[in-house]
Amino acid sequence: MSSKNTVVPLGTRQGAQLRLKSGPLRKEIRAREPVRPTTGRVVGFYPSTKNNRLVAWESQLEQKACALFEFSPDVVRYREQPISVYFESDGQMRRYTPDFELQFQDGRSIYLEVKPLAKLQNTDLKRRFQQVARFWELNGRQFGVITDVELYHPTLQLNLKLLRAHQRAHISDAVRQRVEHWVGTAGPVTFEQLAELLNSPTQVYALIAQRVLNVDLFTPFSPATTLHLPEGIGHESCLFSYRTAPDFE
Repeated sequence: MSSKNTVVPLGTRQGAQLRLKSGPLRKEIRAREPVRPTTGRVVGFYPSTKNNRLVAWESQLEQKACALFEFSPDVVRYREQPISVYFESDGQMRRYTPDFELQFQDGRSIYLEVKPLAKLQNTDLKRRFQQVARFWELNGRQFGVITDVELYHPTLQLNLKLLRAHQRAHISDAVRQRVEHWVGTAGPVTFEQLAELLNSPTQVYALIAQRVLNVDLFTPFSPATTLHLPEGIGHESCLFSYRTAPDFE
């Protein structure tokens, strides 16, 4: 498996012509509408504050991926079914629509596919992803695959589910300034200390959800959880990793 890729500089080679079926990332039109629920298949919508809309997902793995995209500070926005392209494979033109497109703070972007690791063992599918990755490379873009292995973080997912309920909670400017001054002066504090100061555990969760304060999201919340001020984009700012061509390992 590749190391934790938080996106590398995009290539500059130009090659195959892109045939777009949707607009740029900022638009909300999907290249392909998500499928409807069927027997044995779970689909739904993730309420994204970052995108200010519902983001459609077609599997529980995609739902988990949405949560990671939502709370990764380095991700500015993300979009499902963003674009359809046609590329040549074995003398035929084949159509491909990635699961997501992510745009980052510095303007970089990446197309991502979400698949169970077991499916990557399929030689034909793996070869197809290799061809897709080469196509995007020729067009100066990056492509990766996120599997259930990268998404399996039960504590992280539970923490993000809890924080999601506090993303839109109101925090007054006075409270923000008070907390930033106190933590900036006194240094890291515990959840219990701040909840006592504000007389509101809910406000503490809201401060974390809205990135006024940072915590270790891979550790269960507790009264002793340490809170500190954000250290800027690039420092623990991406909560996910992904696999890249040619081997996707």
